[in-house]
Parts: sequence; structure tokens; C-alpha cells
Amino acid sequence: MTWSYSGDPSDSALDEIRFLIQDTDTTDQLLSNEEITYLYTAYGDAYSAAVACVVALIAQASRSAEESKKVGDLSLTQRLGARLQQWEALLKRLESERFRRYPAAPIVNANVLLPTAERNEEDEGSDFVVGQMDNKS
Repeated sequence: MTWSYSGDPSDSALDEIRFLIQDTDTTDQLLSNEEITYLYTAYGDAYSAAVACVVALIAQASRSAEESKKVGDLSLTQRLGARLQQWEALLKRLESERFRRYPAAPIVNANVLLPTAERNEEDEGSDFVVGQMDNKS
């Protein structure tokens, strides 16, 4: 597993996603290049992938209440509650920005424009908008 960040989010989707989720510190690496690339491939845009990355980080942080690190005689214990709250706040901001950049797209069901006698009975469809039921609060 590799980790890299060039410092230029306009350079690549990987760097853009790292910038959006603030996984830019080489001493505190959150997700590998492979994990981020997988999510980018699955979702197709940087904001959706960033949202998925934060969801993964929240799930990861939820697994334990605290994290301990030891270097020599020095031992640090960090409660993940504050970090978890920060990620949840980031998740809401990223979801709002994603919706602003990629608003819900109307989908037209041409079948509903036909006269009743000519409609496909198997198509129950009335028109709807992708994402219209998403909670944007």
C-alpha cells in the first residue's frame, strides 16, 4: 500500500481527494492511494469519492474509542470522539458541496407521455428526479 501527495490538488484526482478530506500529512496517513483510487473509480468524481472516503474514515474511527501510539518511552492516547465529530462535520460539508456541484438531474419517462392505451403496462413509472429523496439537511 502506497501513500503520496504532491501538494497540488489540480495535478490529479488522487491529490484532489486527499486535499478535500485533508489527508495531506505524511506523518498521519489516513487512506492509501489504492483505497482512494478504488473509491474514485467506483464513484466517478472527486466529491463523491471524498464523501465515500470520509464515510470509510468514520467507520474506521467508530471501531475503537481511542487510539494509542508509542515511540520509545513516550506514549500518546488520543480519544477519537473529537476526530469522529470533525469527520462527521466534514462529511456534511462535502455532501452539500457535491450536491451543489452535481445537482439532481431530471429523468423523463417517455412512457408517461403516451396515451393510456399505448402505454407499457409493465412500466409503473411516473417521472422522478434522481436524488429527490436524499436528505440534504
